[in-house]
Amino acid sequence: MNNHHAQCGGHPADAEAFGRSGTLPRAITPDCLWTGRCLASSVPDMHAHYSLYLLKGSAKTVLVDTGHPIHWEAVKRDVDAFLDGRPLDYIFPTHSELPHSGLLERWMREFPEAVAVGDMRDYALYHPTLEHRFRQVSPGDTLDLGDRHFLFLPPVWRDLPDTLWAFDTKDRILFLSDACAYFHAHVPGQCDHLSSEIAPPDIAMMQDFNDKALHWPKFTDSTPSFPEMDELVARLRPRLLAGAHGCVVDTPAQTLPLFKQGIAMGPVAA
Repeated sequence: MNNHHAQCGGHPADAEAFGRSGTLPRAITPDCLWTGRCLASSVPDMHAHYSLYLLKGSAKTVLVDTGHPIHWEAVKRDVDAFLDGRPLDYIFPTHSELPHSGLLERWMREFPEAVAVGDMRDYALYHPTLEHRFRQVSPGDTLDLGDRHFLFLPPVWRDLPDTLWAFDTKDRILFLSDACAYFHAHVPGQCDHLSSEIAPPDIAMMQDFNDKALHWPKFTDSTPSFPEMDELVARLRPRLLAGAHGCVVDTPAQTLPLFKQGIAMGPVAA
């Protein structure tokens, strides 16, 4: 491994780095790039991903989340390389929190024909000059990308009221924003692993993340949401779970029960 690949902030120099290298970016399928970078978490010696995904259909492309503004130069380089001359057609901020939508204006100015899609209810307040390029969508709506459809879904485990999830019908990737997140060890080579390549997520660290990011699991019983999540997974049969703040999960059947434990915190005693 080259030295510049050995840290969370490293950046690959050529297309070969779209394979597993120890740091992002990594192509999780031939048509889907996982990029972003990592930042220190609230747990010592652990890092959290701040991820975004570029999905290429045969006709159209879509960017899932925008990335953290601190990572702009790196993720822009990654996206340009993976697009390989193609335009970016759609930008989907899963919700309006900074790591997910903070680079929306930059992407839209870099790609002046791109359309932002999602629950765009308040975005015109922040970007009034771009309002004509916003498209409001709802769960059940789809984008036709050519050889696949991009299906918008209701979020079972949401962060903000404007959160949406999505599903790629060809590669069967479920994009679930802040859900199913967990930290990873900040050691060389740990930043682009799939769930099958690292240890299972730690329940206490998932609870720490959900306490800070989702907020509501510590105030309410989340177990009534489990049948809805089970139904969604049974219906879609995802091969990959692609979240914003953890590794890409290629072992959904084994890992989802752990995510349930990580979100089933229950009301905190007074």
